[in-house]
Amino acid sequence: MIVSRILKSIKYCILLTFCLVTSVAGHASINASDPLTASKVFADIPLEVLDLIRPSARLDMLDYYEQADSMLTVQNALGGESRLEKVTPDYLKVSVTPVSTLEIKVLQSGKSSVIMTLYTTNSDTQVSFFDSNFSSLPTDKFLKAPTLKDFFNLKGSNVSEKELQEKLPFTTIQYSTGPGATPLTATFTTLETLSQDDRDLLTPLLKGPLTPQLNNLKTQQPNN
Repeated sequence: MIVSRILKSIKYCILLTFCLVTSVAGHASINASDPLTASKVFADIPLEVLDLIRPSARLDMLDYYEQADSMLTVQNALGGESRLEKVTPDYLKVSVTPVSTLEIKVLQSGKSSVIMTLYTTNSDTQVSFFDSNFSSLPTDKFLKAPTLKDFFNLKGSNVSEKELQEKLPFTTIQYSTGPGATPLTATFTTLETLSQDDRDLLTPLLKGPLTPQLNNLKTQQPNN
């Protein structure tokens, strides 16, 4: 009798374990088939800049936004404050530090998702691309970055292209975007570092923000 009860208990434990494993596997399968969102990227992507915000804090920020429709400020690893600024299914912007922001945009290339990140520090942006597994993709495959002369209208001016390059040996460009069909814009920000005389000379020649095209990428379609 005792042996019989033991055997029944063992069978019950095995059956319970099987049910739990099946349930977890089914849940994982459902999550894996869900469309990729900017919130999921923010929670999981292993970006070095996001090391400043603990994973648990990122989840708290997202939960607070979903439950209260409000932005939660959290303490980052530097002792400063980080805060979500905008959250939509395909776009998220977070203020990482007082001088840096991260924008995440989920785009589509054919049937695949491509993640674009814009990390801006002091008006200079690093543009990066990743696949849905967070593997890095070559930036020049998707973005043809504007050149120095693209930002200036030198025709009819007294400034030559050579002189422009001499006055601007390096360039800083701030990129930004937004949800849905919001285009990518590129704003030239290097003039802020020049002398007043050079700023007075070049500012009238500076074009407004450019809208560089993203190659083979389109905005994420709803319910895909």
